[in-house]
Amino acid sequence: MNKKWIGIISVAIIVAGIVIGNIMSNQKEPMRRNNRGSQTNLPKITMVLNKNIQAQIEISGHLYAYDKIELYAEVSGVLQRTDKHFKEGIPYKKGETLIKIDDRVYLNNVLAQKSSLLNQLTLLLPDLSIDFPNSALHWEGYLHTFKLNKPLPPLPEPLSEKERYYIASRNIFNSYYNIKSMEATLAKYTIEAPFGGVVTQSNINPGTLVRVGQKLGEFTNIRLFELEAPVGLFDLNRIKIGQSVDLETEDLNGHFTGHIRRINSVIDRNSMTVKVYIQLSNSRLKDGMYMTGYARGLPIPMAYALTKNLLVENDRIYVVEDNRLRLKKVEIVGEKGDLVFIRGLSDGTRILGENWSEAREGIVLSGQQKKSQSNKDQPHQQSKKQQK
Repeated sequence: MNKKWIGIISVAIIVAGIVIGNIMSNQKEPMRRNNRGSQTNLPKITMVLNKNIQAQIEISGHLYAYDKIELYAEVSGVLQRTDKHFKEGIPYKKGETLIKIDDRVYLNNVLAQKSSLLNQLTLLLPDLSIDFPNSALHWEGYLHTFKLNKPLPPLPEPLSEKERYYIASRNIFNSYYNIKSMEATLAKYTIEAPFGGVVTQSNINPGTLVRVGQKLGEFTNIRLFELEAPVGLFDLNRIKIGQSVDLETEDLNGHFTGHIRRINSVIDRNSMTVKVYIQLSNSRLKDGMYMTGYARGLPIPMAYALTKNLLVENDRIYVVEDNRLRLKKVEIVGEKGDLVFIRGLSDGTRILGENWSEAREGIVLSGQQKKSQSNKDQPHQQSKKQQK
């Protein structure tokens, strides 16, 4: 009897377990397929809207003194003292004497040659009064203006070819031009400041012997500077001579304004840029400073800006046509940093808006279409709920 009940109870337990298991399995929700993976792989699509783009042109480069000369000796002699010592940092005004070399010996030679010419002209005058009476008065007036301690004035112009030959036979022209050449050499013993500036290098001291070809120093204008900056070929047509440029430097506070004075016509083959020269004047600036800034170039009419990584083979991009990606060639009209400015796409054209690794010609973007459609329906459904 006991064994019979034990068997019945065991069967009942098994049946109950089966029933409970079925009930529990029926209460579990079926696993849903995760469709997010396909949606996360969908690319971003952007719509083109062309407009006038006012992109600034970046400018950077080193500052150089616009007027800077190296001084070399063209004659030899002992360096004399002047009112100012030719030393670094000494300022000079335009026309002041920078360097003076002892010229007494050479000056005496010039005076001797002038005396010889004066003697020739004095002997020539009586003969001219007989053979060329009309010209004698001109030569007599020339003798009155002849001064040994002053530069030679121009000779009177002969009134006829016969008179010219007559004067040449007396060796007047040869003596005159020899003296003019000596006067030009005499002027090289004194070097004057061609502009206002400062001595930036001095290699000599008073009392020392100066030799021909010796470098004496450097003289620099400290108020007028020029900035040499490379500009890309895209931006070259958007700038012009006379245009203002805003500049700054980390070495000084404040901003400085310059103007484009020159544009080189030769392209640097290494960087494919053109040198632009910007002139500015300020007493705070120093030769060799590094400056950065920008120029407001002419606007780029009706263009669209996008990042460079969206370009394929430098001049094509992916556009969306009939839910497929198509490569289309565009015109590059400018660039700035990581951005490029293009033309060739009409307003409303849908393009690939990010660098998508799966992008290729002809790929279907049906998932993107559904996603876009669902995004369009969502605000419509919300508006219906609000009406209810």
